[in-house]
Amino acid sequence: MKPNTSKSGIQGEGNYDSAKKYDEETRAFAESGKVEQAARAAAPRNAQEQEDMQRAEREGRSHAKGDPKGERGEEPGRPKPTKEAPGKHPDGRNPIPEKVPGR
Repeated sequence: MKPNTSKSGIQGEGNYDSAKKYDEETRAFAESGKVEQAARAAAPRNAQEQEDMQRAEREGRSHAKGDPKGERGEEPGRPKPTKEAPGKHPDGRNPIPEKVPGR
């Protein structure tokens, strides 16, 4: 395995310097008292913008793992596949495997 030759932090699975910087800057922002101001600035300015934001949130939640309806009981996400034992057919019979040409 090649030794780490980067000048800063661990690269690849994680960048320790960037993670530390992010944590410090996030903490500083939270303690600055500007959170409420930023939240008001990010709020929708009209009904159309609010609808667009809600639609985007629903779309994002539909791709999330976990509760298929999301935390707020909104639209269901992708259905989970049924788990079956390998080689078992739902009707209780074992199907003959398909022959694939060239194999």
